[in-house]
Amino acid sequence: MLEREYNYYKAHEKELLQRYKGKYVAIVGEKIIGAFGSELEAYAEMKKKYGPGNFLLQHCLPETDNHIQRYHSRVAFR
Repeated sequence: MLEREYNYYKAHEKELLQRYKGKYVAIVGEKIIGAFGSELEAYAEMKKKYGPGNFLLQHCLPETDNHIQRYHSRVAFR
């Protein structure tokens, strides 16, 4: 789940970093739906529009030796 969105981010990472560095981008499918200054703002807005589990929030930060990017989802599976 959300693998498509994460793969889109990774494939376009350089251009997204140039455009959205430091922001949280919301991705649905293979499209950037929004860019936000905080994770909380991004999650609240996207949850209203798309519902939990239907979007990916990715913090646009360059990878370094000390920072490994991962994608985050607020979805819990039972």
